[in-house]
Amino acid sequence: MSEREAGPIAPLLGPLSRAARTAGCEAYLVGGAVRDLLLHRPPADVDVALEGPVSVAAGFISALCAETGWCVEARHGRFGTATLRGPNGRRVDVAATREEHYPHPGALPVVKAGAPIARDLARRDFTIHAMAFRLSGPGIDGILLDPFGGEKDLERENLRLLHGGSLADDPTRVFRAVRYAARLGFGLDSGFASALRRGVESGAFERISGDRLRRALQEVLSEENRGVAVELLGRLGVLDVVVDGWGASLSGAWDHPGASAGDEAWGRLLEPADPALRARVASRLNFSRALQRAVGCPR
Repeated sequence: MSEREAGPIAPLLGPLSRAARTAGCEAYLVGGAVRDLLLHRPPADVDVALEGPVSVAAGFISALCAETGWCVEARHGRFGTATLRGPNGRRVDVAATREEHYPHPGALPVVKAGAPIARDLARRDFTIHAMAFRLSGPGIDGILLDPFGGEKDLERENLRLLHGGSLADDPTRVFRAVRYAARLGFGLDSGFASALRRGVESGAFERISGDRLRRALQEVLSEENRGVAVELLGRLGVLDVVVDGWGASLSGAWDHPGASAGDEAWGRLLEPADPALRARVASRLNFSRALQRAVGCPR
């Protein structure tokens, strides 16, 4: 892939590649950046996977921060992850490659660091995010790692889970699915409905904490096309899985844009609900007192 094709992230690639050589590891551009480059869109996120044990991250970060204009914003040495800023202010998230398994549906994953890049890609949510470009020389070597057919799914505008148990492992992926479907104008793969049924039947949605559900929905409400995403959640029956009867209350709630992200968007979302339903939603999603007041929960 040429520097021109890499667009606004092109100036980042040389320093990232040099830091990988200094640290003695292979580094890969992964996730949304790869998706967006293949779609000829400016990447919203820049994620780099470092192949090897957690310890490689320390050497990579030190080498990168020796480059002019780079700094660390946050760092978690135990997990080999960090957030950095480049000289143009662009955020870059770095993580050592890893694999995960879920002890039971809806559980937080058990992480094992030091996985090959192929296994790191296999733990991701959708095929369109399970692709990588290796950082090489002044940029990326142009050979796409695509073990699950993500490029074909991009061409088909198709959002496909990596496996049928994906939503049982992590129910929040359904909220990511509607976000990306709304943002990209993609359709959900034909296997999505059965994966959702499997996730519901497994009890994963009941086990997941209210805080995780609220954060996942907050990300939906922060999308520019949040109305499309919320409508899709309603059609899929997801809101009724979260709180019985919630989906039926949405009729007409998002017919026109206007609500900003944040408390106002929550207020719009819950405006058609009766006080009892609002209270049940607030309880299930562990609303703060301030958010309860903002959405008009009964006292």
